[in-house]
Amino acid sequence: MVNSNTQKNSQIALEILRQTVLEELILKAKLGHKAVVAGRNGRPRVVSARYLLRQDRPRQQP
Repeated sequence: MVNSNTQKNSQIALEILRQTVLEELILKAKLGHKAVVAGRNGRPRVVSARYLLRQDRPRQQP
């Protein structure tokens, strides 16, 4: 069983990574860049960063 301190640290690290990725996506969207993501079949797929931000918006808490 994972102790609570380790679990808390893992959650903090995960939230920091999510925030960093979001900031990077916002920057890419402003610059009109694209991002590579895994498609439904597991193969790489190139999409606009703006598209990814629109997809992520419902999960973000106001």
